[in-house]
Formats: sequence, structure tokens, C-alpha cells
Amino acid sequence: RAGEPCVLGYQAMQARISAVAQLYDVIAQSSSLGPVPMPSYLEGISASVQFSLLGQSSDITVTSAAEPLSILPDHAVAIGLIANELATNAIKHAFPKGKGEINLGFHRRDGEVTLTVSDNGSGLALKVEGSGLGSRFVEAFVKQLGGTLATASSPKGTTFTVRLPTSILAAA
Repeated sequence: RAGEPCVLGYQAMQARISAVAQLYDVIAQSSSLGPVPMPSYLEGISASVQFSLLGQSSDITVTSAAEPLSILPDHAVAIGLIANELATNAIKHAFPKGKGEINLGFHRRDGEVTLTVSDNGSGLALKVEGSGLGSRFVEAFVKQLGGTLATASSPKGTTFTVRLPTSILAAA
């Protein structure tokens, strides 16, 4: 019975909790809290965001593509919450017509690893860095991981790129 802002806030919090729950599911499947495999982790976060915020019949889809890399479990919560928060923001702001795609990615690039969250939405009309609680979460977690955050936007979509040191990776 709550008004629209309360419902959206509840859904965002539910997605954050779901991202952490997904982490624990993936870690539980790893042997003795070992490395967290990024392909299955991002796949789980994508499915969680899709289910908790959009439902099965939505015209917005959330997908993932990750190299077969694993990260140290100590970094998994921060990475999962960054991905979840950026995907949630895309759902809320990128698709005024209610249709589009969000992709979560994790790849090696130029001696680093990158976490990307991209959409094919309407682009950012204005710079929104640091405007809300979610943005502050993202900035804090990126800093905690020793990374940097860059944003590229056009009328064809927006990409957030988190560049991270390879020290977050588990030994192969």
C-alpha cells in the first residue's frame, strides 16, 4: 500500500540483499570458501536483479559475460554490490520506454581487470555522480578495492567501467 517512492526503495534494498545472498550461494558452492568464479557469480547477480526488480515478463533483460576468472572471496561482496547497484540504477533511469538490455562484464584489460555495467538505454542526460546513496556505495566500494570508476554515455547507452588491480584475482 506504500507510495511509489517507498516501493522503489524497498525493491532497491531487496536487490542489494539478494546480491549478497547470491554471493554466499556461489561461495558455498566453492570448496572451503575458496575463489569465487566470476562467470557464475555475475550470472547469479544478473538473474537476481532480473527476478527481484523486473520479473519474467519485463522487456528489460539483464545478462552477463565474464572471462573464466576467479576472485578472492574477500573482494566478492564489494564487487557484487557494485554490479548490483549499477544495474539497479540502469533499470531505474536508462529505459524510459521500458525496453532494453543491461550487461554485466568482467575481463582482463591492459594489465588490470575491469567490471563493466553497460546498457543500451537513453544515456545520461546529466552527470549524476555522487547524487544518491547508491552512488556513494559504489564510490566507497571502488575505493576499497583500489580501483577507479569511469562513465561513458551517449544517446545509445551508458557504460560504467570499474578498473581494478589484478591483486583481486585468485591465483590460477
